[in-house]
Formats: sequence, structure tokens, C-alpha cells
Amino acid sequence: MDEDTELIKRCLQTALLSLGLLSFVCWAEMAPLEAMNMAGLQRSLGQIMAKDYMMIGSDVKVDDATKQLNTSVALFEDHHAKLKAHPTNDEVRAALAQVEVIWTAYRGMVTAKPDKAQAPAVLAKAEELVKQAQHVTDLFEKHNGDAASHSINRSGWNRVLTQRTAMFYMARAWGVQAPNLDANFEASVKEFDAIMKELQAAGAPNDEIAAALRKTDARWQFASKAFASKEFVPTIVAVNAESMFRQLNEMTRLYAGLKGDQL
Repeated sequence: MDEDTELIKRCLQTALLSLGLLSFVCWAEMAPLEAMNMAGLQRSLGQIMAKDYMMIGSDVKVDDATKQLNTSVALFEDHHAKLKAHPTNDEVRAALAQVEVIWTAYRGMVTAKPDKAQAPAVLAKAEELVKQAQHVTDLFEKHNGDAASHSINRSGWNRVLTQRTAMFYMARAWGVQAPNLDANFEASVKEFDAIMKELQAAGAPNDEIAAALRKTDARWQFASKAFASKEFVPTIVAVNAESMFRQLNEMTRLYAGLKGDQL
């Protein structure tokens, strides 16, 4: 590998770590729960890109959104390659192949100059991608067959919802005319709240996860007030969504480090 290529790789790794997403890992070292977490994070990345598209289009934290969008595209592709190389089965490989088909179209849409007229199509393709990424995540849970994978799937879905609620919120604030936009936003808010209650009722298996749950709940209460405001406050929602994402990303990482008998 030449010096320029190595420098680019190091810079990209630093950017990913600074976003609190997930560091690059060696393909040979990826354990089943790491693969599970990686598959689940793909769901979030697709929603992040659409959210950033809406933010750039509506002139909300444009520099931050642009950087995050570019980083998320690179990370999604890196993860997809690692997941394809991870030992699984024909069912998972077929599902990943379908992700790739959707991704090829979606990548061109979210990296184009934001256009309000195209925003409904971006949201529709984001929905298609997240559904297929969820299917892949469910298959990884089935393949692993342990309780930790289920917890990663569920807590990881709330990680998705921090970006999903923000994505729909930003579209509404921009004035995007997309089918069922308000209903989808409200459904995502209700689902986040329901999963938080589910995780809290299940009980935290250690003090670190308990603390992460408390911090996330506190942030969620703040976000709920912003959502209920009669005036759009996209900057506040964007900052809060990132904070909750980081907390839930850490909590999901903690679940990924647990053994099955700890749940």
C-alpha cells in the first residue's frame, strides 16, 4: 500500500471515530456479535444519509451534515464488504446481494445536490434500504442464535430511530410533500418510546448499560418536548439526535461485548 493510500485510510478512520459510529475492524477478527452490530448499524447509516440530505437542502448545519453524509457513505460500503466476507449462509448472502442492488440506486440519490422535488424519492428509497437492512440484521440474529444478538437487534433499532425520527422531522421542516410523512414521523416517535420501555423493563445486565439507558431516556424526554413544539426547531433536533445516537451506539456496543449468559 503506498503512503498516500495509507494516509487516506488513517484520515477516514479518524473521521469515523470522531462521529462516534464504529471503528474499522480487521475482517479476520470480527466475532459473531461484532458482525451482528455491524449489520444493525447499516440500518442507521441509510437513515443518516437521508436525514443529512434533508438538512443540506434546508440549510441546517450544512457543513456538519455534508461531512457526516460523506463519511456515512464510505462506512456503509466498508461494512457491506465486511459483511459479505463474514462466514454466514446462502440466505444471508442473498439478502446482502439485494441490499447491494438498492444501495447502488440510493447512493446516487443521496450524494446528488439536494432537491426538494426529489426528496420524496429519497425518502422512499431510504425506506426500501432500511427494510432490507433490517431483514439482513434479523438473519444475522437467527444465524447467531443467542440472546445477546436479540438485544443488539432491539437496542440497535432504537439507534436507528434516533435518525429516523430526525429524518422525517427534517423533511417536514423543509416542507417536503411525501406520502404519509406526518404519520411515519409520529409512528417512529411512538416506536422509540415503546422500545425504551421494553429495554428498561427487561433490566440492564450491568451498571454501564443501566447508565446508558438513563442518559438516553433523559435525552429522549428533551427530544419529545422539541417534537411537541408548534415551531420547527431543526438545529435542536439535529444536535439531540446525534447525542442520542452516540449513547445508543455505545449501549449497543456494550451489548455486543456481553456473553449470552449475562442476559
